[in-house]
Amino acid sequence: MGSGEEAGSKALVIGASGQVGRALIRVLEDSGIEAIGTYHSRQITGTYKLDVSDPDAVGSCFETVKPDVVFLTVNTEGGVDYCEDHPEEAEALNVVGTRNVATCTAQCGALLVYYSTDYIFDGEAGPYSEEDIPCAINTYGRTKWEAEQLVQTLVPTHLILRTTAVFGWDRASRNFAMQVWESLGSGTSLRVPEDQWCNPTLVDYLAEASVRLVQMGAEGIFNVVGRDRMPRSKLAKALARSMALDPALILPVPTSELGQVAPRPLQGGLRTEKLERTLGTEPLDLNESLKRFRRSWRADTHTAYTPRPTSTEAETLKQEIFQRVKRYYQIVHKPRAFVPFRTQVPYAGRVFEEQEMINLVDSALDFWLTLGPYGELFEQKMKRFFQSRDFVLVNSGSTANLLSVLTLFSQQLEHPLQPGDEVITPAVTFPTTVSPIVQNGLIPVFVDCEMGTYNIDPHLLEEAISEKTRAIVIPHTLGNPCDMDTICDLVKQYNLYLIEDSCDALGATFRDQQVGTFGDLATLSFYPAHHITMGEGGGVIVNRPRLGRIARSIRDWGRDCWCAAGESNTCGRRFGWQLGDLPEGYDHKYSYSNIGFNFKPTDMQAAIGTAQADRIPEFVESRRRNFTRLYKGLEQYQDELILPTLDPRSNPSWFALPLTVRKGLSRRALVQWLEKAKIETRELFGGNILKQPGYQNIRCRISGSLEQTDRVMRDTFFIGVYPGLTDEMIEFVLESFGQFFSQRSNRSSGSHGE
Repeated sequence: MGSGEEAGSKALVIGASGQVGRALIRVLEDSGIEAIGTYHSRQITGTYKLDVSDPDAVGSCFETVKPDVVFLTVNTEGGVDYCEDHPEEAEALNVVGTRNVATCTAQCGALLVYYSTDYIFDGEAGPYSEEDIPCAINTYGRTKWEAEQLVQTLVPTHLILRTTAVFGWDRASRNFAMQVWESLGSGTSLRVPEDQWCNPTLVDYLAEASVRLVQMGAEGIFNVVGRDRMPRSKLAKALARSMALDPALILPVPTSELGQVAPRPLQGGLRTEKLERTLGTEPLDLNESLKRFRRSWRADTHTAYTPRPTSTEAETLKQEIFQRVKRYYQIVHKPRAFVPFRTQVPYAGRVFEEQEMINLVDSALDFWLTLGPYGELFEQKMKRFFQSRDFVLVNSGSTANLLSVLTLFSQQLEHPLQPGDEVITPAVTFPTTVSPIVQNGLIPVFVDCEMGTYNIDPHLLEEAISEKTRAIVIPHTLGNPCDMDTICDLVKQYNLYLIEDSCDALGATFRDQQVGTFGDLATLSFYPAHHITMGEGGGVIVNRPRLGRIARSIRDWGRDCWCAAGESNTCGRRFGWQLGDLPEGYDHKYSYSNIGFNFKPTDMQAAIGTAQADRIPEFVESRRRNFTRLYKGLEQYQDELILPTLDPRSNPSWFALPLTVRKGLSRRALVQWLEKAKIETRELFGGNILKQPGYQNIRCRISGSLEQTDRVMRDTFFIGVYPGLTDEMIEFVLESFGQFFSQRSNRSSGSHGE
């Protein structure tokens, strides 16, 4: 959160499967705070089942977790009307459950944060301050007010946070925004009260403000709501517009016509002067809230842009341009017939269709030149693909490696890397896997590779570890996963950082887990030769909560602010921070918590990547299929060639097919034969990187011999398996190998006969 403070070493979120609970877990983890969640009926990964109405279960939970701060967010799933029809359930959850939690919180000396509502008031004279006397008119409000009184009586250290009209993009929730989406999205009108007033409150802001209040040591009652107060019908129309739905389908009606079971407070809403004085800034307004809401909506629905108000003529022209782009693609970029010895058989290349070009033109017409909406959409797609904590888009795979190392240097970490620390990495590698290690004053410790996998030899890793070793950086060479069992065991045993260079391995798995999700951080490249492309581009897969915020900061000049492009007050307290030796209230957008750079690509590049991301499974399957055909076709030459070693625990996503010539066969002769037939080859990147001119005098340590690395440098090359290869090309490649070995055999037979 910028200050480096923590809300406590351990937070317990009761009701983590609900909308507010899920948001709290995200914010706490992003702040580097250990968060343990519970659920009652809707299980989510990493949480524990708890019935708060059972005192023994609550006591057992507290005994196990031993929390420093408890966030109590539970609510009845049926809402206000359900509580009115089932008062005994509302009593059990809101009153009995709160008493049980409050008792245990007091016993362990923790802080209790309790979430309440403006429904504790009658709605006759809103908006209400923290000092106004509650007077509930329905069961829900009455039980929440009773719960507030229990918290104040039983828990010496407490925060009661009253809120209202909490919304967010969350398909697991029945919040107001999702009701608007479901109704209007199906073309159904939605009747909404025009006389019920509220403060629309983005759930992410509610969670962020909650944690910030805890960090500041605040106690007592606070209203935590959005800045704007309005009728629910006005909020509904604003939500509709933000999701490109027809606001005319929102039908404002008096509450009296809705037939709601529970009486509703009409002039509701809450005052925020106390919150503003404490945080030093105004709450998030609806405009800023909707910007953040749209980002989540866009990512989940794969909507690149929220349509802007444009003239019919402009929209018609845009569609005409898209149709012409499709036609242009068919004329210019459709596949050409393969002609042996004349058509190049590439080792890699871009594979794209009309959608990539349409996205590119769409971005160009919008003229958003810097990273923006397409970038956000791409990041969300990749985050969802990996099920990772975060995904940070950068301008190249090399930059991704650099950013990963710089992230682990951040002083915002408890134990950052320091110059002079050792980092284990293989000697057969790509230069920019090693460059960030060297350039940041770390000492690379080079380990030999394993013939056949071409990855770091797992059997040599432990002997390379010294008291100075702090990290391991491992590339999954050519898409073939490393032995992650051994590597992860060593990382855990010696408390090391792990960076996976997954630039060659998008879509590969080890024990059915995505490569790139084992380490603290992992990197990808979107150069045209790689699995997907955006021209130039790369990304960092973030698997530890705190690291995402740090990586984004370093990518974005090192700034402490985490506002997305086009936003200015995501934190809700832009002029309310005090960081370092800066004056209090210094603009958060110009406060820098890390030494950073500008590592961002353009939104036009991300537009291409957004279309490519949808094709990852297709591309990976094609690479595997091409690899298998080539591998089977070359098996007959294993007396002459070492074919790749296949680990039954892994399912590679092949970047290429590596081959090593056996003794007596010249790599140069075979490669020249293939190149003469216009079959592209490449050697295994830098070979022994220490033999390269730029790396001969670097400060390093070599663990053991590099015998296999030197052999790879001398005898190994690779050919392509990328999705652009046709069946005719693959058949031609196999025929070319056959002709080479046939003429070699004939020459050998002839020499024996002389």
